[in-house]
Amino acid sequence: MAELNNYKCQACGGTLQFSSRKQKLVCSSCGSEYDVSEYEAEKAEGGEADYKPKEDQWNMEDEGLVVYECKNCGGEVVGDKSMASTKCPYCENPIVISSKFEGSLKPDLVIPFKLNKHAAAEELKKHINSVKLAPSAFKSENHIKELKGVYVPFWLFNADIHAKADYEAKKIDKREDAKFEYTDTSFYDVMREGDMKFENVPADASNKMDDSLMDSIEPYDVKDAVPYSSAYLAGYLADRYDVEAKDCAARADTRMKHTAEDLLRGQVKDYDSVNQKNINIRKSNTSHKYALYPVWILNTVWNGNKYVFAMNGQTGKLVGDVPCSNGKFFGVLFGVFAVLAGILMAIVQFAGSGLTPQGAIGVSVVSLIIALIVAFVMKGKTQSVHKGTKAINFVVPGSFRVTNKYDNFLKKTTEKKAKQN
Repeated sequence: MAELNNYKCQACGGTLQFSSRKQKLVCSSCGSEYDVSEYEAEKAEGGEADYKPKEDQWNMEDEGLVVYECKNCGGEVVGDKSMASTKCPYCENPIVISSKFEGSLKPDLVIPFKLNKHAAAEELKKHINSVKLAPSAFKSENHIKELKGVYVPFWLFNADIHAKADYEAKKIDKREDAKFEYTDTSFYDVMREGDMKFENVPADASNKMDDSLMDSIEPYDVKDAVPYSSAYLAGYLADRYDVEAKDCAARADTRMKHTAEDLLRGQVKDYDSVNQKNINIRKSNTSHKYALYPVWILNTVWNGNKYVFAMNGQTGKLVGDVPCSNGKFFGVLFGVFAVLAGILMAIVQFAGSGLTPQGAIGVSVVSLIIALIVAFVMKGKTQSVHKGTKAINFVVPGSFRVTNKYDNFLKKTTEKKAKQN
């Protein structure tokens, strides 16, 4: 049976919540503070009563729901089976569904919240104001509809990787004489082989969370993680995993593979062209852990559309896509084009060569290309959510080493081209 743990102040009986600023349980009524480990030990010795679920009044299991009774006010708390913690909707009393984390479902570690709700709201404001092409009305009129601190379940994967990659490489040299231009191309068969270690490559284990959103707020510093205690969940929401580790492993493996490719490719140097033919990856010493990571989820509404932002509750990194103003986009495009075309035409005129029709067309084309690049780069900044494809942040420092390599010369070809008078 599922159980609810309620955290009460031992001085006044008020509600305790975990403070991200003080890293302690703090009473909302009298301000008393408790160290998490000490409170848990005293609670265990005192045999504090647990909250227990009510008897089902109808067959809610078939609907995937569970009903709990809040002992503080007698209200009912309804949640799905993956819900791990919540607040009573009537008295706002923080309650934790502790049995959701018992046995095989118990997390190995948790990173406590370091930043509070105010910090999340301020970071959202900074993020939106920093996007130049966001509509002015969106910056001034969007309002935070919902802001909640959530412990998101993650699987953390460890593995030793041995990788071997083969490449086709070329060196190109150019020379000339009085009549001809020559291009010498040397072809090489190249191989690089190496070892590396990955630790704590994350994959969120909740179907409720957008994978790309969670990837974008990485990395977390696992050095701040502590052994799991339900006390850290007091005052926050949490879900247990509903995606198995075996179903998340492929995402982590793909990220490790791409990083191994990059590390080996970085060892192939002094060539003008390199093409990877194949790569072989072998894993060993694999393991995984179950962790809860702190995330602030912020929802805003503008023009009837919902925009979701996420902030790393440990580091403060905030991401979320914002709308792009077409007016501002074309304003930047034509503005940069006009200024750049004017400058280039003035330079041509100042040089004294005169501006021919062909020259004017060339200046316009160059100016338009540069203006398009600037405008699209700025538009790209409205999109900060991306899928995690690499795992370079999770390579154990000093673990990467090249174990074998060769650069074999294959052949050389020469192309001859007559010079034009």
